[in-house]
Amino acid sequence: MRALALLLVPAALVAQAPAAPAVRPPAAPPADLAGEERTGGERLIEAAQTPGFAAERMADVALAFANSEASKLGGEYAIKLAQPPRVPRTLPGILSFEASHLSKMEPLGRFFVVLTIKVNGESVGMTRVDLDGSWVGTVLRARGGLVRQTVLTADKVEPSPFTGVPPPGFLTSIPEGQRLMRAVASGKILTRGDLEAIPLVQPGDKVRLTMTREALTISLDTTALSRAGLGDRIRLETPGGRKPLTAIVTGAGEARLL
Repeated sequence: MRALALLLVPAALVAQAPAAPAVRPPAAPPADLAGEERTGGERLIEAAQTPGFAAERMADVALAFANSEASKLGGEYAIKLAQPPRVPRTLPGILSFEASHLSKMEPLGRFFVVLTIKVNGESVGMTRVDLDGSWVGTVLRARGGLVRQTVLTADKVEPSPFTGVPPPGFLTSIPEGQRLMRAVASGKILTRGDLEAIPLVQPGDKVRLTMTREALTISLDTTALSRAGLGDRIRLETPGGRKPLTAIVTGAGEARLL
């Protein structure tokens, strides 16, 4: 019995000894967006989550969108960053940006592009990138001082290269049927706000009004109640009519019913 006890003690001690920890197999390497191995994928994900990479991506998306919108307007535009983009704070994940709209109809001067923020493809908010735009082209300037009611012709204007933010309605070609509504100084960039239609009809003038309905055309002699130029609206009085008619001037002494 005593020998048996001595044999059992070591067995008991062995039974109470702590078990060796299990060895876990190495975790499978995570894949990145394109399913690459751990090394390349982790580098891409870590880079995408750094502020510098995200700011560069925001700038690229905003500039590409602004230039695309500017190309629809005609002329040439020079667009640059007004200041470095502020990277928004988001939850961990794959960060991306999608352009939404411009803050102005025309990308001139200071404006911004609104971006949709996406994490793992899901929209999580909005942000903005501030830009600065200039127009590059040729404007028309007054060649010498021009008096009121001057009809613009090639000898009265001077094409001039321009880079910057031109005044609203600036002219790049001479419009037909227009004249100056005010005097302008030499060298001024001419705009549509400086012009008025050359009057083709004066109050009291007889106007031949034409009305067309499908294959039927009717002409009627009327009297002008207002002054108007080519393409302007005019109020006309008809013989025996109770209310004036509104028409579009199509030539000297001629109009078309709206």
